[in-house]
Amino acid sequence: MTSMFRAILDFVYQLVGNYGWAVIIFSLLIKCVLLPLDIKSRRSMRAMSALNPKMEELKKRYGDDQQKLNQKMSDLYKKNKVNPLSGCLPMLIQLPILWIMFKVMRYAAAELQMQEMFKWVSANLTDGNGAFMALDSTAVQNALETIRSGGALSAFNQESWLWIKNVFQPDTFSKTVIPTISEISTTLQQYKDMLTEKGWYDLLSQYAQDANGIASAVDAAVRESCGYKSFDLFMGLTKINFPTNWSTYVNGVCALPILAAVTQVLSTKLQPTQPDANSNSAATGKFMTWFFPLFSLWICWSSTAAFSIYWVFVNVWTIVTTFFINKLIDRKEAAGGQTTKEELNP
Repeated sequence: MTSMFRAILDFVYQLVGNYGWAVIIFSLLIKCVLLPLDIKSRRSMRAMSALNPKMEELKKRYGDDQQKLNQKMSDLYKKNKVNPLSGCLPMLIQLPILWIMFKVMRYAAAELQMQEMFKWVSANLTDGNGAFMALDSTAVQNALETIRSGGALSAFNQESWLWIKNVFQPDTFSKTVIPTISEISTTLQQYKDMLTEKGWYDLLSQYAQDANGIASAVDAAVRESCGYKSFDLFMGLTKINFPTNWSTYVNGVCALPILAAVTQVLSTKLQPTQPDANSNSAATGKFMTWFFPLFSLWICWSSTAAFSIYWVFVNVWTIVTTFFINKLIDRKEAAGGQTTKEELNP
């Protein structure tokens, strides 16, 4: 499934020529395929929400007899043609898709980042035989000066999208357009079997091991260009890097993580209120209402901007389609399909 999704995404990318827009178009295709199921699910959720008063009445009347309560609840569902599990079906389908998209974005980011980094390192830091030049060589020093002046990005052919300079890096001000040594090293260890060219792995492994001090010098030049300042948080337990110079090497402005959290809140608020079986389920529902936005903020802060684009688009799609689907259901109910009070009697 992952290979199929990657192949479709690559095909769309070849058509539009931009990875950010390719992610949005691909996401739109997925959501359009799932739209009929989504409409059916929302109808069921609306019907369940309409049954809330009668369900509460049944709980008060038969709360001491669980078997009788379950039977009456089942009769109520059958009479009103409601399936309490149908609202969960889209979520059960979308969770595997979300995981597949997360993997696809990571694989694509790893492969394309490594390809561009290989080209950049080969062209700027090695001699004609593929060996790293000395740190104090004129060629390396010229390359470092080019980095400090912001000119290296013309050689490092990153995939930009709107304000994001490299969609395969997170949309945060603490991340740079060019990956650091630690990021390259981690990526190589995770995806070395996926890289199609062995030469990439050999050369970049040497680079990540700080070949002749060049790798550290490159990182230092990038950070110098950004003017990063480090601040201790939580009594020194962690640090945050904040750029004092919003140069070409600062990858993003944290817009996507914030948008992910905000749209997740709005998406959750638009969902119909479901019956609460007890106070514990109500507390759980309230917890999840705020857990998902915070989780969205964290996952989009730490993931590639490409995956964050997918996450935000899905949330925006959910908000828009929920509004119009609710309008559609209201119109059909107004035309004579609404459930009357008599039909809701157990």
